[in-house]
Amino acid sequence: MEIRPLTGAEQKYAYEQSMQIRMQTGSIGVMHGGYKSDKEFYSRFHDLNERWKTGEFEEGLENLLNILSSDRDGFMRNLDTMREYTACHPQNAFQGKEGTEYGFRADTEKYAYVMRCNPAKENDNVEIHCYVKEWLDHHIREAEKGIRFINSRYSELFRIADGEKIEVTNTVGGKSEYVCRYIDEYHTEIGNNLYHICQFAEIMERNGSEYAPVEPEIKQPEEKEQGQEEKTEGTLELKTQFGTTENVTLTVNTYVDNNSLYVGMTTVEDGVPEPYGDVTVNLLSSVPPYCAFVDTNNMPELEDFLVKNGIAEFTGLMQKSGYCSYPLYQFNAEKMRGLCPDGMAAYEQENGLDKKPEKKEKSR
Repeated sequence: MEIRPLTGAEQKYAYEQSMQIRMQTGSIGVMHGGYKSDKEFYSRFHDLNERWKTGEFEEGLENLLNILSSDRDGFMRNLDTMREYTACHPQNAFQGKEGTEYGFRADTEKYAYVMRCNPAKENDNVEIHCYVKEWLDHHIREAEKGIRFINSRYSELFRIADGEKIEVTNTVGGKSEYVCRYIDEYHTEIGNNLYHICQFAEIMERNGSEYAPVEPEIKQPEEKEQGQEEKTEGTLELKTQFGTTENVTLTVNTYVDNNSLYVGMTTVEDGVPEPYGDVTVNLLSSVPPYCAFVDTNNMPELEDFLVKNGIAEFTGLMQKSGYCSYPLYQFNAEKMRGLCPDGMAAYEQENGLDKKPEKKEKSR
């Protein structure tokens, strides 16, 4: 049984759905679970449609739980293991209703198990939403068409993606926003209510209300205050995994146990440098000069940052530690000397890399 990350479209189905969507997707039930004393896993199952709760379905769910809790590869055999595994798999993370959550999906021939876990919670931090596979996949494909909004004459006004919002403005200028969910080509949920798309248009026209899609927020760059200085030399832009941009500088040092290359990041808050994170991680007793393993576990955006700025190149070598694999990069010595001259000088001196070859006199 393959366990893979949820797609963006599938993430919406890792939560309990309305009755209309449950019927469209073949929702069987939800398993809630967690850990007692951080080790013993407990679970309870909430039935949503017993007609689909077959022996084959229960066998698939039990098989999935055995895989997740196995001593060999199970990343959910205890809370610590789940936290370690999710930290090493940021590709599974998404911004959920309770902060950062992690989504997985496993399938049998007939059934789909859509799982969501939140390692930051102490209790009830696992949910597995169970569906008839064919029904769920069909509904997701249909929902990709988007939700139509029309007027009472059936002229299409606009479409929004499943899960996006509309804004309704009443006759006195009051505004309300509603999340919309796709049901089928002619029906949609708006807030907590189910409408035929023509019925909704007629109600809005009768009430004199207007409706429009809620546009995504676009953050405008802040204007610089008068006299504000430009970025200092050596400052680089880091595009983070959260969609923000940080101005960072690099620091260089050596690891105490083996004098290998250490690279860190700092930012400036209110004029004071603050540590931002570690670029490198110390895994082996010895690595080649100017090489270090990059901490893609905590900052998966690092590889793109290093390559685009000409700071380092991937060597093609990986090193596994726990559930994570780290790439070995060779750092550009000349570039690093420009970004952190004092730190590079100390690193090169400590490792005997600052010695220039002696020039031999030509024989006469």
